[in-house]
Amino acid sequence: MSNKIEISACIVCGSTSLNDELTVTDWLVSNEVFYLKNCNSCGFRFTSNPPSAMQAGPYYETEEYVEHSDSSAGIINTVYHQARKWMLRYKLGLIKKHAKGNRLIDIGSGSGYFIHFMKQNGLAVAGVEISDKAVALCNEKFGITAYSPTQFLNNEIQDEYDIATMWHVFEHVYSYDEYFAMLKQKLTADGTLIIAMPNHLCLEEKYYRKYWNGYDTPRHLWHFTSETFTQFAKDRGFEVVKEHNLPLDPFYNCLISASYKKSFSFMPATLMLGLLSLLNSIFFFKKSSSIVYVLKKI
Repeated sequence: MSNKIEISACIVCGSTSLNDELTVTDWLVSNEVFYLKNCNSCGFRFTSNPPSAMQAGPYYETEEYVEHSDSSAGIINTVYHQARKWMLRYKLGLIKKHAKGNRLIDIGSGSGYFIHFMKQNGLAVAGVEISDKAVALCNEKFGITAYSPTQFLNNEIQDEYDIATMWHVFEHVYSYDEYFAMLKQKLTADGTLIIAMPNHLCLEEKYYRKYWNGYDTPRHLWHFTSETFTQFAKDRGFEVVKEHNLPLDPFYNCLISASYKKSFSFMPATLMLGLLSLLNSIFFFKKSSSIVYVLKKI
């Protein structure tokens, strides 16, 4: 579909000592093959041959990419939209628990459901979104304007914020240093940054491997664990002060991962594996399907 770039050094520690971990197909759009590498020094994992940032757009152009879609057709979209309602309340609880103030900017705001819900609950919200389709949905459905990443990174948004959120977004970001620098500038002194990402140490990854939805190549570039992200954030001026899981993610990841396999199984094996992964994370938190990182500026 496009020319690819080659990432040859770890973005956490800078090491060029890498080993091949896994070959993963883009199951969602192109059926192209991508390669995951591990850093021999710190253990960080990443997609080593993604498309360039300028060429990445076509890999998101599908109704099945539900983060940028408002479609409720099909079982996967139906489950996603029902789960989203519960997760909005869960996310609001995390924000109220860890953050002060009410000015929130959501990076990767999608079609606007999250920031709309936060606005309904008294927060002053702004969004940043790269997808024109998602921006249009956000405006048409909720009357909320989302800024472009260019506007955000060029400091064209003048406000400061008490809270910044990135829900399953940072793993997509090419300009990671630029984002961290601007987030540090835009957050107030006691501001809170919340970033949620998949965690490949989870139980369902061991079962699905190249089919695991958390890899989602080439849209997901970076595959952090608690250890590697804590170091990554510290080097960019942020401290991880608390971690949580997203309790519905193992079920959703199992559902999507199973759908990529030729012999799709939904009930009961898929949900049972999701439950086992969730229970495993209760005893071994660092093996959660996804981890929500709560960060403060150092």
